[in-house]
Amino acid sequence: MKKQITTILLTLIAVAGQAQIHYRLEGTIGDSTLNTKLLLCQQMAATKMANAPIDTLEVVDGKLIPTEGKLDEAGSFCLQSIAENSEMPDFFSPIFIIEEGTMRIHFKPEKEEYIAPDTPLNKALGEFINAFVPLLHGDSVKQQRLDSLMRSELSRHGDDVLGMQALSFVFSHVEAPTVAAWLDLMSPRVKAGNTWNIMKTALTAMGVNMEMETPNFVPAIGEKYVDFAVEYNGKTTRLSDYVSRGQYVLADFWASWCGPCRMEIPEIIAAYNKYKDRGLQVIGIAVEDKPENTLMAIESDGIPYPQIINTQKIATDAYHIRGIPHIILFAPDGTILARGLRGETLGMKLAEIFGE
Repeated sequence: MKKQITTILLTLIAVAGQAQIHYRLEGTIGDSTLNTKLLLCQQMAATKMANAPIDTLEVVDGKLIPTEGKLDEAGSFCLQSIAENSEMPDFFSPIFIIEEGTMRIHFKPEKEEYIAPDTPLNKALGEFINAFVPLLHGDSVKQQRLDSLMRSELSRHGDDVLGMQALSFVFSHVEAPTVAAWLDLMSPRVKAGNTWNIMKTALTAMGVNMEMETPNFVPAIGEKYVDFAVEYNGKTTRLSDYVSRGQYVLADFWASWCGPCRMEIPEIIAAYNKYKDRGLQVIGIAVEDKPENTLMAIESDGIPYPQIINTQKIATDAYHIRGIPHIILFAPDGTILARGLRGETLGMKLAEIFGE
């Protein structure tokens, strides 16, 4: 009972914290001769779509007069010049996020110079933009990379504005059913807000069924493994060379080009070292990757467990995998015990089987 009360209190504290955004906005706009007024326009928050100015800021000799304010929660914003007679503004700044603390922005539209605030969500936003832009309108490999990127991003930012902003960036560039699957990864708190519902309504109008359920994996948990064979360097390797041989087997479907996959590997290596003498076999299954790139990644990351190389789409098709990394745990008899293990869930599942 005490544990439940403590959990409830911590949840309430977290929610209260989300409503206490105190910010200070400062920086440089244009050159040293610029004297003007700008609108601070909110685009969205995690739980509400705004698209409205919330303040008027003053620029004197190219310097933004510091402004302080409060927000219910972190949100995405831009600066824009004030238009006259309903004309389009002369310029918009790139989108940035206002979060707790001081936001310092540098923007010279005439030179196309922009430096975002040096804060956690703004750094993450910049990293996401740099990662997703090269993956738009690409082949199947790039599409899978984008899926992995989005799922990784939403696993970290499914409860804040960055997750919703990422979805808005890709909304018009990706097929609607794919966006719908990503949208469903947002937290219950976000799903209760109007930002999520506006996107849901737009997708519904495009003919997408938004009454989504958790996808059923094929083969499913509780079913026997599906074998496959791969030829590489004159040798044929099968999944059954490892699975259904009296050991628990953790299979990591990954690729050298997949950033989230590479980020997960240290956790898998730690699990391998911890449980390898207690009945756990770990294997890597390299998918849709050039063998030479796979081998370089194995050496670079110091991966000690065996690999099935050059599976291309054979392995992902066999297990109906849409995005990687995808980690499956097999029982000693080849029964699937878990799918989609990541991070803490991976550690918890192995601890459940082997103990700490």
